[in-house]
Amino acid sequence: MIKRCVRGDRARSRPAATMAVLFLALVGGCGNLTSGGFGEVEVVLTSDVVDGLAEAARMALSTGPGADSPMASTGPVIDAPAAWEGPAAIEGAAIEGILTVWVRSFVRRGGQDWEELTDGFQRLTLSLQDPEPTDVARRSLPEGGYEAVRTVFTRVHAQVIRGLDVNGEPVTGLIRVDLGPEGTITVVDPVSFEVRERETVRLALEMQSRVWLRLVDVVQRRVAGDEFRQVFRVRLRPRG
Repeated sequence: MIKRCVRGDRARSRPAATMAVLFLALVGGCGNLTSGGFGEVEVVLTSDVVDGLAEAARMALSTGPGADSPMASTGPVIDAPAAWEGPAAIEGAAIEGILTVWVRSFVRRGGQDWEELTDGFQRLTLSLQDPEPTDVARRSLPEGGYEAVRTVFTRVHAQVIRGLDVNGEPVTGLIRVDLGPEGTITVVDPVSFEVRERETVRLALEMQSRVWLRLVDVVQRRVAGDEFRQVFRVRLRPRG
């Protein structure tokens, strides 16, 4: 009886030893997955950026959605309004009003799945005449190289008070961006950046409202989604 009990104890100890080895292996593997540092990615949104508005205006009014651009899709060339006075007119003209946006932001590294920076859609309200950035998201990410930014809009509209002139006529009131049958606009921008341990990367979502608002259909009070997509851009801000 004693010998049988000893053999039984040894038999029972083998699975326990095996489980212990597996546990240690799993813990070691998890340690490898989480090794390495983390940095922060900060996302802000601005209704307008004066720097570069002239170039944005030229692109929006001289090339169509079918242009050679990572954000473009096939479509007709956009014709300039009859009263269009050139990019300098946009740079010097302030539009007063409120811009309201529902937005999500994602980044991607090494061909992996998109990593969301926001917690679902964020509702943001900004002044059209003041390009002061508004915080969208801040998230810790593993250090390394990232290759693209994806921005998804589910609603974009502006309540214009004054300052918007289209074909010689002042336009005020509510103006919406046409989001199409799916009710969203997605822009993928190939912005490459490096996340470094204990440092912050700053991404600016630049709406450039003074450009696309002047492309409004004054009868329907809508801006085509392709025209909005072509003007919107994501820019890497200097490290601070």
